[in-house]
Amino acid sequence: MCRRRQWMRGGSGSEEDSGVAAFAGLQPREWLTSAGEALESFTRHHAPSQAELFLAAERRLSFEYDAGTGRSIVNQGAALDAMARVSWDARQGMQTAPVGEAGALPLLLERTARQATSGRASPLPALPPQSGSPSVSSPPPLQPERAARRMRHFIETAVPPGSVVQAALLTQVSTWRALVRASGARRARTEWREELFVRCETPRGAVVDAVAFPETAEDDTVIAPLRHRLAEAVEALTGPAESLDRDLPLVLRPAVAAPLAAGLIWLLRGDVAAATPALARAVGRKLFPSVLSVVDDPNHPTGTRRVSMDDEGLSTDTLSLVDAGVLRGFLHASDTASRLGAPLNGRGFRTTMSPPTPEAVNPFLVPGGLAVLPAHYTELVARVETFTTMPRPGTVTLVAGGWEVRDGRRVRRIAPVELELPVLETFRALRGVGTDLTFFPTAEGCGTPTLVFPPLLAGAQGGQAAR
Repeated sequence: MCRRRQWMRGGSGSEEDSGVAAFAGLQPREWLTSAGEALESFTRHHAPSQAELFLAAERRLSFEYDAGTGRSIVNQGAALDAMARVSWDARQGMQTAPVGEAGALPLLLERTARQATSGRASPLPALPPQSGSPSVSSPPPLQPERAARRMRHFIETAVPPGSVVQAALLTQVSTWRALVRASGARRARTEWREELFVRCETPRGAVVDAVAFPETAEDDTVIAPLRHRLAEAVEALTGPAESLDRDLPLVLRPAVAAPLAAGLIWLLRGDVAAATPALARAVGRKLFPSVLSVVDDPNHPTGTRRVSMDDEGLSTDTLSLVDAGVLRGFLHASDTASRLGAPLNGRGFRTTMSPPTPEAVNPFLVPGGLAVLPAHYTELVARVETFTTMPRPGTVTLVAGGWEVRDGRRVRRIAPVELELPVLETFRALRGVGTDLTFFPTAEGCGTPTLVFPPLLAGAQGGQAAR
């Protein structure tokens, strides 16, 4: 059984028009034209030193399966928002609003001017030359039938025998974003994201996992790795278990290493670096072992996103953040690049129509050769759900279970242990990186292979590294 809900912000709509290209009755090209005309009129009357409009159109579908009732609820709708930024020599203003018609854009600019406050705005980043007109293609249509098929395929083939799926959610998000400057510059892009999240109950706590579907991927090609991870987690968290030996090296499989990788990517944001002078000064220095390299690649074939341009109109080229242990730089929006005197690198993205902040696209720890595993170690393969993985800035907390391994054989099950890992110090102790790179929507889209560490827990007291 399936129930359907519908919502719309920024204009009229219905369930039937959810796949239609127009937003609030206008095509993307018409919105670009209307934004340009609104800025031209505003500039003629107010003479700002700089002005821009940012448009964000989004279509969203969620297919939620309740395993307890066997029912599904489909929610879908659309929104169109605009952000205006204007400034003069000693005044600046910024306003955001949903828009239902093109006539709302001049009103938004006027309201932004009236509510401008004193202060000098940072210069808007210069846009590189662009050949031809900006892309004005519409956001891809939502595909509820495909969502239902993929959810059914997951439930029928990927749920471990005897386990309980408390909830499963498949989301489709189709976006169109456009930047229009008073200078006449225009940039536009579309993005498609489809992800499946699942919460599975085990005797020792819930496991949450997810996968992202590339646009051309076959269902089982994407679902099969999730099936394997869930089976591994249920096996590790079911049955008799013993306490871990704190003196053994730690091997974190990707599902456990992902929050730690996400913590490292967080440290490599330009706004975090700007607030941490010692870290900002470390560019060009070797902070980590040579086995660690970190890259953000918007075109990685198994990454969770495909983005050619950020929300400031700059190209999102492949970016090396750490190279063989050497810190090469940070993720930057124009504001953080200006504050640190660093070059722009196309990582300025807007969340809920806020000013651009640094954000990675497909960040990952580069796989190494076949990691040399110790003869005797603790292998953590399953992460138990917790409220947060970073309760304090720079420290990752997670609960994970797995196995004690001797001479390549799992000899006993290890009960879940809570780890508190300071990110910088933990990665400085890294000994090896595996080949099994996996991206996780549940970890800000970060990718990581297996990570090998020394006995991090040796001598730890409760509340420090493990408890």
